[in-house]
Order: sequence, then structure tokens, then C-alpha cells
Amino acid sequence: MSHSFITLEQARAFYTDADSAHDFEHVLRVTRMAEHLAGVEGADVEIVCAAALLHDIARHDEDSAAKSGQPPGGAHTDHADVSAREAKLFLVQNGADETFAERVADAIRSHRFRGAAKPQTLEAKILFDADKLDSIGAIGIARAYAVCGLLNQKLYSAPKPDAIATRLQHNNSHTPVDEFHVKLKHLRERFYTPTARRIATERHAYMVAFFERLEREVQGES
Repeated sequence: MSHSFITLEQARAFYTDADSAHDFEHVLRVTRMAEHLAGVEGADVEIVCAAALLHDIARHDEDSAAKSGQPPGGAHTDHADVSAREAKLFLVQNGADETFAERVADAIRSHRFRGAAKPQTLEAKILFDADKLDSIGAIGIARAYAVCGLLNQKLYSAPKPDAIATRLQHNNSHTPVDEFHVKLKHLRERFYTPTARRIATERHAYMVAFFERLEREVQGES
């Protein structure tokens, strides 16, 4: 696993308080996928891996703010923006030059699905793709239910209108079924690189089949 100016142990230390859906195992999966995508697509592997290792370092702060009633993604709590600033500072303090650190920060800043910043560079697009691939397929389902348990959500609810489900996203009225309809089933359309789109096709199909079967089982049909 290639990376510059940061060791795995240094990265791990940023995620000691993270929940199981956003912990260091998530970071390692994203980093491995990002490295694979970078190799195939011809991106700068060192920038991609550094960005992947640091992309969620402020996630815990945003989640804590959301639990206390602050809207997610606000100016002071958007984990993508805060993580980008903190990552750049960390890298410069550890010997990276300003250009390298800013390219890493740029990728982190635009990795959020609902964020205003959209990835422009190939490295930023690869980080976005690697992170979102971890939100679909078998691992995506597992992570959705990890959040379900963390927030004491129900395992199932009838799908709600998207606007309502989005508004309830950070409380226990939101369920993995809502998350699937509001976000997860739309991710397939958002991937940037051809390699990620190919991987996403199979993961998307698996996820759709799971939620369709869940619906049948809940209704006593299967």
C-alpha cells in the first residue's frame, strides 16, 4: 500500500473514536480500492493513498454534532472540508510540500456525496469512487446496518418519500431501507472512472436484490 508522509499507525490514530461504519477498516478498504483504481486509471498513487488514509479524520466530529441536533454538513461540521484542512496541516508538518498537501486536501474536500464541491482532478475522482464503492454491495449493506444499530433504528420501514427520509437521516426514524432509496441506489450513476463503474455494476445488482428480498420477507412472501 503506497503512501507518503503518513504511516498506517499515524492514520489509525485519527480513527480511534470512529463508529464501525467509518472506522479504520473502512479507511483501509477505501485506500486499497483507491490504490487499485489509481493504478488502472493512471492517477498519482501517492496522492490518492494519502487522501484515502486521511479522508474521514473529522467524521467523528460531524457525527457528534449531528447527534446533538446540529445539521450535518454545516460550515463548521462538514467533515470533508474539515478533514481537508486538517490533512493538509498534518502533511505539511510531516514534510510534504505545499503542492502535494494541497492536492491531497483537494481530493478530500470533494469526496462527499452530498457536498457542494465536486471532484475535478483524476485523484479526487478516484477518492470519491473508492469511498462510494464502500457504500454499495455487501459491504455497503453491512455498513448501513451498522449505522442502524448505532442510532437504534428499525431494521425495516416502508419506504418514505425522499424529502422526508433525508430530513430524518440522523435520527432513529431513518432506516437502511430509507438510506437505500435516498442514496445508495443512486450511487451507480455517480461514479467517475470506467473501472469504478464496472465494479459498481455488480455491487449495485447485489444490493438491489438484497433489498427486494428483504421487502418480500417482511411481507411474508418469501
